[in-house]
Amino acid sequence: MGVVSKAYLVLYNAVQTIGWAYILMKLALHHKDGYNPNGVWDLIGKEVILFQGAAVLEIVHSLIGIVKTPVATTFVQVFSRVACVFLATIVPTTQNYWSLTLMLFCWSITEVIRYSFYALSIVNMVPYFLGWLRYTTFYILYPMGVLGETSTILASIPFVTENKVLTYSMPNFLNVSFDFAFFLKFSLIFYVVGLPWLYMHMISQRKRFIATGGNTKATPTSQTKKEN
Repeated sequence: MGVVSKAYLVLYNAVQTIGWAYILMKLALHHKDGYNPNGVWDLIGKEVILFQGAAVLEIVHSLIGIVKTPVATTFVQVFSRVACVFLATIVPTTQNYWSLTLMLFCWSITEVIRYSFYALSIVNMVPYFLGWLRYTTFYILYPMGVLGETSTILASIPFVTENKVLTYSMPNFLNVSFDFAFFLKFSLIFYVVGLPWLYMHMISQRKRFIATGGNTKATPTSQTKKEN
C-alpha cells in the first residue's frame, strides 16, 4: 500500500471513529436518566446521516483497489445500513420507535471499535484489548443490531403501506409498478440468510485471533465484515 493511500485510510478511519464516538456519547447522555427513545432521531439524525453516508466511500475504496474487501460484499453491507437510515428519514413513525435506539446503540459501539481497530492496524499499533473487543463484542452486538434493523423495517411497513411511500401503480408513464412495502418485506429474507453466515465467519475470525495470541495480521482496510 502506498504512503498516500495509507495516510488517507488512517485519516478516514480516525474521522469515522471520532464521529461514531460523538454519536455514542450523545446517545448515552440522552439516556442517562433512563431509557427514552423519544427525540433520539432529532438529536443525532444528522450525524448518523453524515457518518453512515460517508461509509459509501468504502465501496469506492474497494472499487479502486486500496482495500481488499470484495466490492459486492461491501456494497451489500453499506447498502443495508444506508437503507435503514433512509427509512428513518422518510418514515416518521420509526424515529421514536424502540428499535431505532437499539440499532443506533449497536452501530455506534461497533463502529467505534471497528474503525479504531482498522486505523491502528494500518500502522501496526493495535493493542490486544482492542482486538479482543473487535472479535468478541459481535456475539451480542451483531444479533442485537440485526434485531434493531429488522424491527425498524417492520415498524415502517404500516406507514409505507398506508401512505403509498415510493409506491407506483400502473398505468403510468413508464408502465411499471413498484410496491415499496413488499420490497421491505422481501428484504428481510436477506437478514435471515446472512445472519448465520456472517455470525459463523466472525466466530472463525475470533478463533484465529485467540489462537495467535492477538497477533492476527489485520487487512489494512476501512471496512470488513460488519458485526451488525
